[in-house]
Amino acid sequence: MSLTRQNDSVMSEEVRVEAATWMARLRDTQRDPHVEAELKEWLGRSTEHQRAFKRMTQVWEQAGSIRMRAQADVSATRSGRSLFSPWMAAAAAALALVVIASLYWRDNAFTTAVGQQRVRVLRDGTRVSLNTDTRIEVDYDEHARRVRLVRGEARFDVSKRPTWPFLVSVGDQEIRALGTSFIVRHDNDQDLSITLVDGQISVAPVPENGTEQHQAPQVLVPGQRLIISQHHAPAVDRPELSRVTAWERGRVEFDATALEDAATEMNRYTTTRLVIPDTEVARLRIGGVFRAGDSAEFVKIVTATFGLRAERTGADIVLSRPPTLPPPTAQ
Repeated sequence: MSLTRQNDSVMSEEVRVEAATWMARLRDTQRDPHVEAELKEWLGRSTEHQRAFKRMTQVWEQAGSIRMRAQADVSATRSGRSLFSPWMAAAAAALALVVIASLYWRDNAFTTAVGQQRVRVLRDGTRVSLNTDTRIEVDYDEHARRVRLVRGEARFDVSKRPTWPFLVSVGDQEIRALGTSFIVRHDNDQDLSITLVDGQISVAPVPENGTEQHQAPQVLVPGQRLIISQHHAPAVDRPELSRVTAWERGRVEFDATALEDAATEMNRYTTTRLVIPDTEVARLRIGGVFRAGDSAEFVKIVTATFGLRAERTGADIVLSRPPTLPPPTAQ
């Protein structure tokens, strides 16, 4: 069987459901005679398909007792009232398998709500701290420890296992680490930042289907941050680590930060949005330490410092200058 190289990151929900469907079709006593050939073709499309089907086989074996009870219930119902035709029974089995698979994989996903933070220790001892509105999906097998950062921000304190690589995929990038501490932030599809706290990591684009990776990986040393954006070329800087890790202490720190950017950062931690429609006000600079999610205190200080007006509009707080005052002076 010829295999196509593909992203070795955590498999997607779509692929998981497809794997569950294939398993159900194989176990159907009235299956199409071409199903095995079709499955072989599906498996040959990517390594992700193969890993998903392998995991689904494990799920099927582990869920044997549940499956047996479900079949007994179906048989009893059929003998009593003949409500289930063979195709309905097969559909019920497929649905049961998808549900079982969903429950099985759900334990490997960790999320936080807006304003929430949590810490999880993975089964290898790796410690993961999740910031506000974050989701990760974990997929460990005998070859590698894989984590996918779907959105948000997380710190990984990786347990050192020399023969068991630790890989974090985010967007189209993959981070390879070993006994390392680093922070990954992915706010949207356009901006990604990776800050190395300790150890060493390499970052490289994930190969597309059927292609080899020719770009050399970017290797970071402690204190460096790699910023990848669609708006400019990748860049490496050295931020103040206490500011990057402030969220772990429930704080947000600014240093001559544009008011618009500061408001965006505060908005990450609460459903109350700060809005600044005036471009001159948005360019004002602010510094200081604020409690994450405390928009009221932030607004109080900002309005007092710059002489601005705060007006509540639904779930938004609009910051603007009073119509009788001249443009504010940046401070």
